[in-house]
Amino acid sequence: MKVIIIDDEKSVRNNLKQIIEENFNEVIVVGEAHSVKSGLELIHETTPDLILLDINLTDGSGFNLLEKAPTIDFQTIFITAYDEFAIKAFQFNAIDYILKPIDSESLVKGIEKAKSLTNKNFITKDELEIVLSNYNKNDEEKCLAIHESNKISFVDLKDIIRCTADSNYTIFHFSDTSKTTTSKTLKNYEQILPKSMFYRVSASCIVNLKYVKEYRKGGSVLLKDGTEIDVSRRRKDDFLTVLKEKSA
Repeated sequence: MKVIIIDDEKSVRNNLKQIIEENFNEVIVVGEAHSVKSGLELIHETTPDLILLDINLTDGSGFNLLEKAPTIDFQTIFITAYDEFAIKAFQFNAIDYILKPIDSESLVKGIEKAKSLTNKNFITKDELEIVLSNYNKNDEEKCLAIHESNKISFVDLKDIIRCTADSNYTIFHFSDTSKTTTSKTLKNYEQILPKSMFYRVSASCIVNLKYVKEYRKGGSVLLKDGTEIDVSRRRKDDFLTVLKEKSA
């Protein structure tokens, strides 16, 4: 596997290269770059299988580089300092990233994952556009990438009524009455979905607060699609507080 590193910090590039050399014999770093311009030239010269790509470069961003690339026929792992908005954008779109300072274990896992993929996990231009869109939008305008068995669907958060757990799977219920199932757990989506819009009312259900019609004294919530869901006892007080804040 041919890898190139595009990062504006030489110390980071050196660290990434050292970790790769210490842990892989068959993964070769074939070049380094520090900017969008030099990165594009390096991609053309080396035709890499994988790019370790920093978000912030000297003359733009990693996003800019991918936008300008004629084709994206390589896998990408983003490298970023803690940037809440960038991380959320990656999580929403199921894109791999590693935080600075670089953790050896995280990098090794990321590369192992890239090596193991039978179907090349190239980010498409459409996905890139959605990542950039999510990076700049308010929560209610964002999209979420949902991995299904044979495709990735991009759905508007505002169209999700609720998410329910089915063992280690999650079922999404949408405003048009359709459903889709993904192999990720409800806990995973609890961490990703914005707290301003969604609330986990029980171990098995997350609801979109926009679709809450009424809270019933017996300890359940009625959604606008007619679904009634029990709220767990330990979450009732907090849930009521959230509802009051939303209606204030």
